[in-house]
Amino acid sequence: MHAPPLRTRIGTGTRTLEARLAAALPGNYYTNLRTTAPSPQATPWLHTPHTQRSFGAGVPRFTYRFHVAPLTPADDYDGIAFVARSTCSRLLPAGEM
Repeated sequence: MHAPPLRTRIGTGTRTLEARLAAALPGNYYTNLRTTAPSPQATPWLHTPHTQRSFGAGVPRFTYRFHVAPLTPADDYDGIAFVARSTCSRLLPAGEM
């Protein structure tokens, strides 16, 4: 038997790439960094080192919200998809997979 999904609030913080994207433009959006020529204002930002939230097996269970990893958007990503709000996952009823 599975436990019900656990709601976790991480908060936006102020120093991560996610926090800066949330402050720059409300809502969901994406950009293709391989085909879209960035504006002159965005180019330096895309080539500047930032931090992003770090998730996964290498992050401790109870302190995950404090872990960040370095990245430079133009070097590390082909594109950026920003989802402003996500919700808990739900198991599909049997037979719907």
